[in-house]
Amino acid sequence: MSFNLVVATGWRQERLCMEELYKIGDMLARRVEEVWFTGFDGLLTAEVEGDPVEFTRGLTDLVSSGYYVPRFVLRATPIMAVVKTDLDEIARAASELAAKYIGPNERFKIELKKRGVKYDRLSIINYVARGIDRKVDLTRPDKILWLELFPSRTGLSVIRESDNFSLMRVRVGGDAGEGHNA
Repeated sequence: MSFNLVVATGWRQERLCMEELYKIGDMLARRVEEVWFTGFDGLLTAEVEGDPVEFTRGLTDLVSSGYYVPRFVLRATPIMAVVKTDLDEIARAASELAAKYIGPNERFKIELKKRGVKYDRLSIINYVARGIDRKVDLTRPDKILWLELFPSRTGLSVIRESDNFSLMRVRVGGDAGEGHNA
């Protein structure tokens, strides 16, 4: 199973969220290939056509324009790489993504979501950060190294805060907050 999107919804709303996700894909002209239950309440993974960052930006634009407001897709995080949930594999993939997407003068922070994984949160962050030759800024980072850990697979991305769709953060029918053109 490979996925490029992690989607959060309400408790026991997974089936309705799946249907809505397919509908959003049609609106964005970016086909949602498949959606999977993760085994964790309110959490799905999906494979969307094309760039998942463009998908979440398009979703933000749909909502901020007032054209469509989802009822069940509450958050959507784009995923650039998926590896086995193994600290060495996660650190290797994180280092590769950081070298490619975080500029030498940019600052970053690590955001970690873990479910059903026994690793200690701080231990994971420290282990992964050791392999990244960029400055850390926990309050105003240029980029976020996003990690979504599940028992067997981990999704990773290097994104800006605005690339992570959150229905709670987007103003409906108004300005979406941070710009997407950066």
